[in-house]
Amino acid sequence: MGARSASGLVGLDVGTSGIRAVEIRHDRRTGDYQIAKAASVELPRGAIRNGAVIDEKAVVKALKRLWKRGRFSSRKVALGLTDSGVLTRQVELPWMPPKDFRTALRYQVGEALPVDLDTVQLDYHVLGEGETTDERGQPVAVNRILIVAANREAVTADARILRKARLVPVVADSTAFALIRAACRGHLPEDDETHAIADIGAEQLTVVIHQGGQPRFIRTIADLGGDTATLALADRLDVDADTAEQVKRDTGLNGPAPIVAPIAESSVFAGSAVQEAPPMDPRSRTTVDVLNPWATTVISEVRNSLDYYQASNTGTPVASLTLTGRSAELEGLLDRISTQIPLVVRAMDPLVGLGASKRVAKGGVPDARLAVAAGLALWAAP
Repeated sequence: MGARSASGLVGLDVGTSGIRAVEIRHDRRTGDYQIAKAASVELPRGAIRNGAVIDEKAVVKALKRLWKRGRFSSRKVALGLTDSGVLTRQVELPWMPPKDFRTALRYQVGEALPVDLDTVQLDYHVLGEGETTDERGQPVAVNRILIVAANREAVTADARILRKARLVPVVADSTAFALIRAACRGHLPEDDETHAIADIGAEQLTVVIHQGGQPRFIRTIADLGGDTATLALADRLDVDADTAEQVKRDTGLNGPAPIVAPIAESSVFAGSAVQEAPPMDPRSRTTVDVLNPWATTVISEVRNSLDYYQASNTGTPVASLTLTGRSAELEGLLDRISTQIPLVVRAMDPLVGLGASKRVAKGGVPDARLAVAAGLALWAAP
C-alpha cells in the first residue's frame, strides 16, 4: 500500500462556467503526489453569477453528474470559496503565543476589516514575525498575519447545496490559497523566490503573489473575466452569449491565423512561407476590435498589481507569472502578456506538474482549469 489519498478529500471548484473536481493520491515511498481522478462538467450560463448560486437545481444536478463521471472514492469535499466573496488583509498584531492567538484574533482585527465581524467566518495565516516600535520608540514584537474573512451566509448556502447533492463539506478554503498549493505541487519550495499567478476566469481576475509558497499579496478584480468580453461581443454581433463565446474562441485576439504554404517555383530552395493572410471577414474584424480593449485592460490590471506589490517589496523581485483560468486560454493572450510584462510568462500545466493515474492519462487532454480543484485536494496533505 504505497499510495493513499492525500487528504481524504476531493477538491471541488465551483466556477461560473463549470465545476471541476480532483482527487489526489500521495505516494508515501517517494513523497510525490498524483492526480488519481479528475472530472469536469459545464454549467448552464447564468446558473452562478458573481459567486452566488442563481439556479440551485442546475448546480445540484451538475454536482451529481460530476461525481458519477469522476467515480471519486469519497464524498467529502474541500470547497473553494470565490475570492470576490472573501476579504483578505495583511496586518501586524502584537506578538502572542500561537495557542492564544486564535482566541484573541476577533478582538484585534475589527478595524482592519470593513465588515461586521458577526457576519463572517474568520481565519488567518501567519506570514512571519517582525519588530516595530511603539509610540515611545520602544521595540515591540509583532506577528505579520494574513486575515481571511468569508461571508457566513454564503458559506452556509454553499454547504446546503453540497448536501443536496449528497456531498459532505469538510473544508472551505480560499481559491487563492489553492492556486499557491497547485503552483508549488503540494510542497513548500526549497528556495525563497517570489512568483505571481493570474487566474483569468469567466467573471473575475485574481492576482496572487507568493514567496516560498507563502501568500504575500492577493487582489481580485470583479467584472473583468472573459464573460465581460463575451457579452460585449454578443451585443456587437447581435447574437446570444453562447454563440459569441464560440466566435471569441474561434477568432482569438489576432483573428484567423495566416496560411502557411510551400513555395512551388523552386525544387532546390523549396520550403514553406507564410502567405499574406486574406482580409478579415466583418465578423472576425468586429471580434478582434471587441477583444483587444478587454485584453489591454486585463494586462494593465495584472501589471498594476505587480507594480503595487513591487513598490513595497523592493528586495523580493517577482521571478515569473503563471496564467490559469478559462479565459487565459484565449488564443493570443499569453503572447500579448509576454510582450508587455517583462517576466517569464507561462501557462499553468493542466495537471499542475503532478503525475497522473492511468485512468486520467487515458482521458486525453485534461481540463486546463483543474488548478484550483487540485490545490484544494492538496489541503492538509502530508
